[in-house]
Amino acid sequence: MRVVFFLFLILFSARTYAQHPPEVAGQWYGSILIMEEELGVNIIFEYSDGELDGAMDIPSQFAFNLPVEVTEAGGETFVFQFETGTGQAVFYGRWLHDENTIDGEFEQLGQRFPFHLTRRISSGGRLIQLPEQELIIPTRAGQLSGSLILTKEPSPLVILLTGSGSQDRDENVAGFRVFWLLSSILYEHGYSSFRYDDRGIGKSEGNEDATLHELAIDVADVAGYLRSNYGDQFTSLYLIGHSQGGLVASIIADEIDADGIIFMGAPFLRGDEIINMQIRLISEEMNVPEAIVEQNLEFQELIYDVARNESSWDEIELDLKDRLLQQLNQLPDQQRNALGDMSSFIQSQVDRQLSTAKSRWFKSLIEFEPADIISNIHVPMLAIFGENDMQVPLKQNIEAAEQLRDEVVSLEIAVIPHANHLFQHSNSGMPSEYGMLERTFTDAFIDTITDWLMEVSLAKAE
Repeated sequence: MRVVFFLFLILFSARTYAQHPPEVAGQWYGSILIMEEELGVNIIFEYSDGELDGAMDIPSQFAFNLPVEVTEAGGETFVFQFETGTGQAVFYGRWLHDENTIDGEFEQLGQRFPFHLTRRISSGGRLIQLPEQELIIPTRAGQLSGSLILTKEPSPLVILLTGSGSQDRDENVAGFRVFWLLSSILYEHGYSSFRYDDRGIGKSEGNEDATLHELAIDVADVAGYLRSNYGDQFTSLYLIGHSQGGLVASIIADEIDADGIIFMGAPFLRGDEIINMQIRLISEEMNVPEAIVEQNLEFQELIYDVARNESSWDEIELDLKDRLLQQLNQLPDQQRNALGDMSSFIQSQVDRQLSTAKSRWFKSLIEFEPADIISNIHVPMLAIFGENDMQVPLKQNIEAAEQLRDEVVSLEIAVIPHANHLFQHSNSGMPSEYGMLERTFTDAFIDTITDWLMEVSLAKAE
């Protein structure tokens, strides 16, 4: 019997609360020096279920996609491990941030060997030098740090709003720097932009566990600062919100007098509905039995109920412990013994899986009704969906958007063929595929954005 348990999948990436620094996310390559011979390795670090983990390839041994667990990351210390047939193999590393390297010792079966990793920097094919300037913006939640790119002559300015999870200004997902690439392309097309680190990330301050409305206040403070200090260098102001960022944009657009909104793979349905759709779609792709899917969805409803009512989590924690224990008891003795103290392991997994559900952010997400807000926005809006998006599924969300379009004259809708949630040209649209695809956008995605911005800007100028 195949046992699969989903707790919840979030709109764009899992929430993280200062457990690990996000700068390490991405691709790394290097080698382990064993008896004067180099054993090449490639590793992708990324966030999953609120924790930093990853996958490793050892091509010479025909080993691919080995699950990697990060156990310690603070300052220069960086430790990660993976399971082998004879137990855990551990990398004890020293992370030199400025040099983008991790050096240390690899330990397996009591023997240690030196290893070296280097971050693989992807430019996304861009050859231009961006005129970026670092800004520190005071906000009601603390300072926010970001990158401002201004064209030589005054032009429309686009503020980029990240999806869920603690994101840096580049919105780095599996090595794909989504917002860095988007801001580069916008600059090439004659648009200025500003993108910033989320609360508690990079040089930005504030509590990472923020509600959607609190995140919208950050946008208001950013827009006010930019208008006060650079208002003569841009002609209009637009918001591009990726996934959850679209919800945040909708909350604040009227208050800051934005000239338009682009919803980039943003949900048009309530958060709990989106999560349930994710579970169904991804379970189907992974051939999870329908009975297991229904059990997971029933459990999800219990989580939503407790989160909304702010009631006790005791019953859910006990239920989750029982589920995990049943699954662990089906493992071979060797794998089970490698987990150490079973009670401690189960408790750590329960804490990890429920940390997001217990957050203020999660409650705000599952209670937010996009239609109630968007139906009252009167500025031009563009909703872009990916045909293969598994995180904000196309069918149900485009139906909700089309219903709003009948009520809101200024809403346009576009579907990008073969695009996933990051608007890469994809095969399945599965999140596990992101790091395997070319780190660039489909041509249709860029054309749709720039054509719409030009059309709206020209209409505004008339």
